Amino acid sequence: MESKSRAYKTEAGGQYFLPTLPIHKCKDKLLRAARENPFFIVTGDTGSGKTTQLPQYLYKAGFGKHGIIGVTQPRRVATISVAQRVAEEMDCSLGSTVGYQVRFDDCTSQDILFGLLRKQLLLKCTSKRKYPLKVLVMSATLDTERLSEFFGSCPVCSIPGKLFPIKEKFHNLIGLRDKDNSAYVTETVKITLQTHLNELAGDILVFLTGQSEIEKACDVLYQRAEKIDYRHDVFDSSVEGILILPLYGSMPTDQQKRIFLPPPKGIRKCVVATNIAATSVTIEGIRYVIDCGFVKQLNHNPRAGLDVLEIVPISKSEAVQRAGRAGRTASGKCHRIYNEEFWEQCMPDYMIPEIKRTSLTSVILTLKCLEVNDVIRFPYLDPPEERFILEALRKLYQCSAINRSGNVTDLGRFIIEFPLSPNLACALIKATALGCEDLLLPVAAMLSVEHVFIQSGVTRKQKEVEKSHKTLSEVAGGDNDFATLFVIFEQCKASDSPASWCQTHAVNWRAVKSAFSVEKQLRDITNKLKQLKNFPKESSDVPKDELLKRCLCAGYFSNVARRSLGRTFCTMDGNGSMVHIHPSSAVST
Repeated sequence: MESKSRAYKTEAGGQYFLPTLPIHKCKDKLLRAARENPFFIVTGDTGSGKTTQLPQYLYKAGFGKHGIIGVTQPRRVATISVAQRVAEEMDCSLGSTVGYQVRFDDCTSQDILFGLLRKQLLLKCTSKRKYPLKVLVMSATLDTERLSEFFGSCPVCSIPGKLFPIKEKFHNLIGLRDKDNSAYVTETVKITLQTHLNELAGDILVFLTGQSEIEKACDVLYQRAEKIDYRHDVFDSSVEGILILPLYGSMPTDQQKRIFLPPPKGIRKCVVATNIAATSVTIEGIRYVIDCGFVKQLNHNPRAGLDVLEIVPISKSEAVQRAGRAGRTASGKCHRIYNEEFWEQCMPDYMIPEIKRTSLTSVILTLKCLEVNDVIRFPYLDPPEERFILEALRKLYQCSAINRSGNVTDLGRFIIEFPLSPNLACALIKATALGCEDLLLPVAAMLSVEHVFIQSGVTRKQKEVEKSHKTLSEVAGGDNDFATLFVIFEQCKASDSPASWCQTHAVNWRAVKSAFSVEKQLRDITNKLKQLKNFPKESSDVPKDELLKRCLCAGYFSNVARRSLGRTFCTMDGNGSMVHIHPSSAVST
């Protein structure tokens, strides 16, 4: 009987199972610490059961009797998957005893959350509460000694890990010269395929940097896997196929669920993921990790006033954490595509905290609205540079979110109602005041989701894709990216089959579908604000396209630039930074 290739992209079936987790041995110790301390820290390896089990222990011990047990997560995918798992274990429907709440954006970092909690403790605000506030900080990577000191030398409970031996191998495929190019994607696919062919049965977890790289890698893996002859090409005869699954933050929930299901018998599961799989979710059955050595990181350029998503080498601590995913259920292997020289010279010991490398405008406004007036001396866990705080204050003053005394204005309180950047929120408020929010709501929603234009790695197809995108831009006037997003939103929504419309026009249906939901949330907020007596109302008789521009300028005035020489522009914010039009823009000619 002839052997056939088996490469799967479809959802795998399987039963949910609960393994014995290391945290079970520490249950009594943890509950005792929770009863005796307002603050305490729990540390243990990722996958030890901290996030899913400890809330259940607390609930069964009666801690939720007079309030809720709240668990914060830095990512949407983690929030949803944790809630689903806890609901299954507690045998209840999601949304009853166990639920979750996520929004399409968040402007409060964990660093700020820690500072606010610490301030509550120092001010002894909890003494006014009928029932005591309990704060548990759970992490696999935090510096526990420093954090304990931050919270007044609170106790630390350590959960013994259950880590099997892991063999780590450096491949000489990426070196110092490769830290600024995309060779890591090709080399990662190469090592992944070699692992599938030459290793014993066990699932593979591949770390890449973002959605586009992941989808490209999955396509290449699928094409090559279809050509495998499982009679002769694989080392382990029990391996009869491979199930290739992507994982990134903007994926729909139903697609995210697939990574947690065990694959069919004889099929090796291969999850190609962003750093979400290293810190926020645990995937059972992983025995092999392929580490590309890079991550996408948001960095703020204060001179240009922009947040830039850059691909940078991961830290050594992140590399160790990635490798640890291979030893959860059995002995495993970690294949690092980079060499030891790259490890030593390109990878820092720890990543720079987000609060030190991103814009603080939203964070500072949040603190101001929480009546934290001295934002410079606020107890940050990782204090940002004072000049970045002052820059944020300057921007808030320029957009009238705070006054000369540093107090929050009515406009500032309106802005904070929106889970958007202050610039975009300001533009939307201006539109609502003018009664033309229908123009800005779709634009704001489209700017709040993943990239809506599909890109193709094949040159011939990419030309067709670009032609389709240009047609949409011309419908919107040909010189306005915001208007193009509006046209896509409206035409897709009016279509009899939105998914088919997106496919025809090379538009990301998942992104537009998410934008529909975001637009509804934003509309609810604007409708609520319009009922307030102090909400501004203006009138104008200018055309719609001019209104759109006026509203955008009300929010993005600091992003205005003047043409300098050729295709370069000079910002008009006082810094005079040189900038360029993005190649994907409708006005890039």
